[in-house]
Amino acid sequence: MHLRRVLVLAFALAGFTIGAAACAANPFVEWRDRLFGAKADDTPLSATAPHEAIELDFDRPERFRIDEASFERDFPEGKSRYRVVELPRQVAHATLRIRVRAVPNDRGRGNTVFKPVLYLLDDRDKVLETKDVDPLYIDIRPFKPTRLLACVNLEKVRRLAIATTPKAVGTSFDATARGKLSAPSKGKFYYSTDPMKVKLPYAATGELVVELSEQPAADQGC
Repeated sequence: MHLRRVLVLAFALAGFTIGAAACAANPFVEWRDRLFGAKADDTPLSATAPHEAIELDFDRPERFRIDEASFERDFPEGKSRYRVVELPRQVAHATLRIRVRAVPNDRGRGNTVFKPVLYLLDDRDKVLETKDVDPLYIDIRPFKPTRLLACVNLEKVRRLAIATTPKAVGTSFDATARGKLSAPSKGKFYYSTDPMKVKLPYAATGELVVELSEQPAADQGC
């Protein structure tokens, strides 16, 4: 009886080891992680209160929401909820990388996005300059949240507000994410895909990830 229990335990452990090894060696998982990373987005949501400024340092992304708890004020492009971003010091030249995450539509089906506008501020929150975040580029692929990407060159700035414009709310980001594809694979199999069009409504609230870099952007897009 003792020997029988030992054999059963040994077979059970062997099965567990084989199962774990099979999962680790899963070619689909390896392919997914190699192309897109093991995690969809590992930037944690900022713990900063909605009325507090986001402290942004170089090469340290910050993820935050602009929602109903955020402050609202009149800007040159119209009234909007917003968040203030503070840099560690005034920078002569910098690039702000912006990732707008698509989030579930709380007023219907599908997802919405936030169309950002940047307002450069002085120490008294007076608007010194308005910068449109344009163009926005779609980033849509498996295992990652759909995002809109942009880069904006900044000069002589220490504080800025990220808001939107009321005229954008109710319109949509509309673009062709991918054209028709057809080609033979390396295994000599032929494949074909249809064009993919994306339409994302702009909302008055949303979620963003911003990152400050000293490397200049070649153009407005990332």
